[in-house]
Amino acid sequence: MRDQNGLPLPLEIGTIKRASEEAPQLYRHGSWVCLNIHPTIAWPVRPQRLVFAGYETWIVPLTIECCPGVAINCSQGINEEEAELLLYRLVSVISWREQTGISIIVRTGGNLPHMMGRDNNSMISIRRGFDFTEIICPEEEGPRVALALMREARSLYHHAYSFLSFWKVLEWSFPNTKERSEWMQRQLLTLDGHGVSEARASIPVTDPAAMAKHLFESGRGAVAHARVHPIINPDRPRDAARLFLELPIVRELAIRAIEEVFKIDTPATEYRKHLYELRGWKEALGAELVAKISESGDSVKDGTICLPVISIRLLDCAPYSSFESMLPDGAFIVEGGLKLQYRTKSELGAVCFYLDFVNERLIFDIENGIYCADDGSVAAAEQNVDVCRFFRDYFLNGSLQVWDSESGLLLSRRDSFVPINCMVDLPACNQNIAAAKDELEKRRAVFSSGC
Repeated sequence: MRDQNGLPLPLEIGTIKRASEEAPQLYRHGSWVCLNIHPTIAWPVRPQRLVFAGYETWIVPLTIECCPGVAINCSQGINEEEAELLLYRLVSVISWREQTGISIIVRTGGNLPHMMGRDNNSMISIRRGFDFTEIICPEEEGPRVALALMREARSLYHHAYSFLSFWKVLEWSFPNTKERSEWMQRQLLTLDGHGVSEARASIPVTDPAAMAKHLFESGRGAVAHARVHPIINPDRPRDAARLFLELPIVRELAIRAIEEVFKIDTPATEYRKHLYELRGWKEALGAELVAKISESGDSVKDGTICLPVISIRLLDCAPYSSFESMLPDGAFIVEGGLKLQYRTKSELGAVCFYLDFVNERLIFDIENGIYCADDGSVAAAEQNVDVCRFFRDYFLNGSLQVWDSESGLLLSRRDSFVPINCMVDLPACNQNIAAAKDELEKRRAVFSSGC
């Protein structure tokens, strides 16, 4: 998040007054339900609005006076019980996205989003904001419960109960004991992740079947039952130390189970697959057409590609009016992909990019992908202001997004741009923007006077 000059907004804990000035909608009177979050997870210091499950919900920032959390106004046609359930679901989704536990302290609310007070800054971490560009919202019971169990497991500080909660994810994913055991044995051969190698080395057996049996009897069974040995003795530190060492295995098994059974990828898996770069384009163009283009393109006849009206934006940046509602100007099938050209709003410029369906990449060259013409008009000057601002914001680690202007579908997004072998001269960029704005005002004055 940056200001109008491209400078990062201060990353500091503010007051409720500042939050209310930044997001007046969050502090309007209504019937609010809030969940207060223990601020051990990195939490935003500014309000964030999002639509979750069809309802406007809010990230309540960490402030000097109060705990952070999530909130919803029930005036949207949702009762308090439904609102609380929805907020719990949202917290579980955030926990999955951030790959960490989130502890809920208490529910509050009232005519305003009143949060519980706090009195110190110990053991807190802060951030600029969450990326809700493509937030998941499972509707079926299976993935919803799995994410809730995962959040619970990650939030527990007690190794034994955390172990048991991770195991509950496995049981929920694979209710059949035999099927679950066989799946675990296959996964144990390739399982990786933080602490897994050390955990595997600490177990006295190496055979996958024996290891799965050990985890069940000496882990899950020993924690849940005390009728027969082995049991976890709270007064024996060795038991807690063993569970702590073995915990990464059941954690990673639980993560893999959610990915495989409920098809919810972790951020790391999403990054590795990078399907988000072309996911929306594939939906807009259709699987059959994309397959033909990917194979050779010979079977695609001229005039059969229906392209959407698009808007090109950067994450957390104000829209660029010249790049809104752009019409297609050309499409060329090249080497298993689609090279597209779109006209800017003034029709005095164009933006070009390439959809590489074979490698699942959106190829955009900032230096050669934007073309502009200046005919001396006001429209050309307005376009030049947008282009100058876009160049500055893109080189400042901008994250490119392509939206369907009519449906609101996200067609494509890229990770933050990282300039190579160059430094961004921010004062010079701002001088270019200021000069472009001055020229715009001059032309407006000339044309308004009729000269």
